[in-house]
Amino acid sequence: MTAAIDVVDEIKAKLVAAREPGVDRTKIQAEITALQGQLTSNAAASTFSGENWLSVDSDAAGYSATKSVVASFTRATDGSVSIGTITIDTSSTKLFDAGADAAAAGTGILDGRYDAATGALLADQSTGGFTVATLDISALTNSAADLTTLENYIKGVDDSISKMTTAASDLGAAKKRIDLQTEFVGNLMDTIDRGVGTLVDADMNKESTRLQALQVQQQLGIQALSMANSNSQSILSLFR
Repeated sequence: MTAAIDVVDEIKAKLVAAREPGVDRTKIQAEITALQGQLTSNAAASTFSGENWLSVDSDAAGYSATKSVVASFTRATDGSVSIGTITIDTSSTKLFDAGADAAAAGTGILDGRYDAATGALLADQSTGGFTVATLDISALTNSAADLTTLENYIKGVDDSISKMTTAASDLGAAKKRIDLQTEFVGNLMDTIDRGVGTLVDADMNKESTRLQALQVQQQLGIQALSMANSNSQSILSLFR
């Protein structure tokens, strides 16, 4: 999502540059086309374990915009196990939607159709308008009407950047929650390991000290017996 925002920022900069009189908009469009291709590539490549939340097909069988991410594993005192999940709504984070939904809410951020006359998102997404991923300024001239169209292109692109920024914040919040849960589970595992170690592992420092004490006691006992034996021999020598 961050990479896509950077690319759309570049497209916006190209459109602003194209607003200046005397520029070759055909050459600028060539650069914009390359950036648009990069957007499609970034979204299509954002796949992990068969899941892609940026480039989707809402008409595909079994598609759901609500995603569940495993967050915790809990074992109760009776031995029962439960899995905790974090729910993420990807309907507002998708960049491209290959579905044929005509409602504005069913489109992706970058393939949503904007009105070239106003720069606002079209209510009917089935036809007309322009998209950030396909807009073309090569045929625009310096006429007032074409300059207005170009300005509306900029409005539409700016609106998409705003939506992408919000989407990135939503994904970032979900990622932070997952990271916090992962850290908590890691700390819990360390605590359990230390507790089990206290129960079953010997304290080597304590046991080493105890062994040395026993050895000293043994040596003192031997010396005492030796002294007692020597004294008894001295007493017997008096009777001789």
